Amino acid sequence: MPTIQPHYAVKCNNDENLLKHLSINSVNFDCASRGEIKQILDLGIKSDRIIYANPYKNLSDIEYANNNNIPLTVVDSVEELNKLEKYKKLNILIRVKVNDKDSLMPFSSKFGSDFEETLQILKLAKKQNININGFSFHVGSGCYNSNQYYDAVKMIYDIINKSLKSNIKHDYKIIDIGGGFTGDNDNKFLDQATKINEALKLFKNTSYKNIKFISEPGRFFMTKSHTLFVPIIAKRKTNNKIFYIIDESIYSSFSNITYDMGNPKLEIMNEPKNSYKLYDSVIFGRTCDSADKILETTLPELNIGDYFEVKNMGAYTTASSTNFNGFETTEKIYLC
Repeated sequence: MPTIQPHYAVKCNNDENLLKHLSINSVNFDCASRGEIKQILDLGIKSDRIIYANPYKNLSDIEYANNNNIPLTVVDSVEELNKLEKYKKLNILIRVKVNDKDSLMPFSSKFGSDFEETLQILKLAKKQNININGFSFHVGSGCYNSNQYYDAVKMIYDIINKSLKSNIKHDYKIIDIGGGFTGDNDNKFLDQATKINEALKLFKNTSYKNIKFISEPGRFFMTKSHTLFVPIIAKRKTNNKIFYIIDESIYSSFSNITYDMGNPKLEIMNEPKNSYKLYDSVIFGRTCDSADKILETTLPELNIGDYFEVKNMGAYTTASSTNFNGFETTEKIYLC
């Protein structure tokens, strides 16, 4: 998608080395809070490369964004639009509610204005002399139905046409197609890109043919960036079932199980001698919380000190990791 400028969703993984790497490779940034904005600015990245993409902002954070010349933000209601009335430097996108039912993490229950609500926001903005610069949407994190992208762009196209017919004209310049791109399935991503490129053709012969398209990918960039190596630190064999404790938890790198519906694959690094015999096995995390369960599976008998390798652990893992129960977050070793 060479015509679409990506803005990396910082919430996915805010590792500073990775942020720097993205920055020098011409990726911009989607920030959802004052803290994320500050982190990007502190790295020496210019404010014009940031979109403040959280539709719900407290007044002090709006003031902070405005004072730091953040150029673009998002609203999805007349109430949020009213907060921005005096901030004339902030360009505004309306976040539209779209179909996201076939995504790993749908967002429409919390974010987005429907078709008619969007028209009402456009109408109020016109009355208050606030220019709306365009629209944004998000088909949900981890989208498995590429048609949702086409349908969402088509909905924006229809909203623009309806607003023009209703004499509600704004200077539309940007459409933000959000994220949802897979990070570990290249064929699925190519299918998503095909549907998006088909949708962009809707604008080809219109008065908005020069509209700029941006995106907010997170897991697309980060999924493959981390591989976790984790040892077994304890073991209990009872009633022909084996319980293993590993030096990790759902409160640390495996937080993707809790917050991202993650299904990590634990691979045995060294094949055990008696690999032909399998046992019902449960892998628990290291904390004293009995709900800290990673996986139930069948495994050959393993020993304390054996390691698991877990690939594709870069998205929504370390970013939500905590020091719960006094355990330190997992050490990172950078290979390049």
